[in-house]
Amino acid sequence: MAFRAVLFDLGQTLLEYPGNTHEFWREFLEQRLAAMHPLFQEMAGAIDGDTQSFVERAMDIVWPERKINMSGKSWHFGERMRALLAVYGQVECTEGECEALTDAFYKPIGETTSRYPETLGVLEALRQSGTRMAIISNAPWDVPGRLLRSDMRRWEIEALFDVFVTSGEVPWRKPHPEFMWAAARELGVEPETCLVVGDSLKADIAGARAAGMRSVWVNRDGVEVEEGPEADWTVGDLQGVMDVMRPG
Repeated sequence: MAFRAVLFDLGQTLLEYPGNTHEFWREFLEQRLAAMHPLFQEMAGAIDGDTQSFVERAMDIVWPERKINMSGKSWHFGERMRALLAVYGQVECTEGECEALTDAFYKPIGETTSRYPETLGVLEALRQSGTRMAIISNAPWDVPGRLLRSDMRRWEIEALFDVFVTSGEVPWRKPHPEFMWAAARELGVEPETCLVVGDSLKADIAGARAAGMRSVWVNRDGVEVEEGPEADWTVGDLQGVMDVMRPG
């Protein structure tokens, strides 16, 4: 069939982010909270100098049992910061203060991104063909979409997209179907005319199936799976998406 739009995941699909395993992200979060401990102390006098205790307590608050990651609901990063500060009696966190915490937290992530070799060429070819495109991304800990757009701008792909839907700006996370439908609505196309492209079976492929969309699994590492949501197509890199898009 002819697809009117392609909905792309961002991390590990178009851009490579530092690590993509559950263990890595937990370790990264702990490291960033430890590094930011002095910033939190400046904002809440009740936070003492015991970094390890602060990190342990903060982990329980900002990443509660990690259930939120696949719950289908987002919890924006600024709200996580407010919840953390509130535990220490700091009930007010201005937009500027929360933005400063968010930027400090995300900076090491953005600085270590890279662009897959075929990304730019594939996106430009799709754009030239008249295909509408959207980003559908579960942002790390639901940080603001402006940070992901900054990553895209750095790698010269931001201008190629018509729509951006990220968990840092909407109430959902993939695989919630409303996440996918929001992108389709903004593009002005029907869900069944959308193709979802992503690296995660649990988030991207399951979300596409829930939303009534076809999907392409970008399996760069050739991982073999025996169970879970099944993609309509599996490709080794983004060049395979062009084969799916070709009529016939």
